[in-house]
Amino acid sequence: MEEEPKSRRRRILDDVEEIVGDVSKVVRVAVIRGSEAAESVGENLKETFKDTIHGVHSTRDSVVMVRVDKESLSKLDDLVDAGLANSRSEAAAFLIGEGVKARQGMFDKISEKIENIRKAKEELRDILEKEDYPTASEVQE
Repeated sequence: MEEEPKSRRRRILDDVEEIVGDVSKVVRVAVIRGSEAAESVGENLKETFKDTIHGVHSTRDSVVMVRVDKESLSKLDDLVDAGLANSRSEAAAFLIGEGVKARQGMFDKISEKIENIRKAKEELRDILEKEDYPTASEVQE
C-alpha cells in the first residue's frame, strides 16, 4: 500500500522541520559556547597582557622622556582606557619592550658591531701606549 502523496509530503515537511529545529538548537549551543570561549580567551589575554605590563613596570628603573605623535598617544590612551596599563608611561614601556623583542635580530647585529668598535678602540689605545704617544689629556696639560 502506497502512501498518499499528501500524507507523504506532510511527513517530509515534518521531518524537514524537525531537522531544521535540531540544527537551530545545535547552532544556538555552538554560538553560546563560542561566545563563552571568546570571552574566556579575551579575559585570559587581558590578564596575560596586564601581567606582562606589570612585569615590565616592576623592572623599570630608568626614566626616558619622549615625544609622540597624536596617533601614538591615542594608542597609549587606549591601553590605559582598556585597563591593560595603569598609565601612559606603563603602556609606553610595554610597547617599547615589545618592539625590542620584535627586532631582537637587529639589536643582536648592533651589539656585535658595537663590540667590534670597542675592541678596535682598545687595540688603538694599546698601539698608542706601546709607541708612547701622548694622549689628548696629556697634550692639553
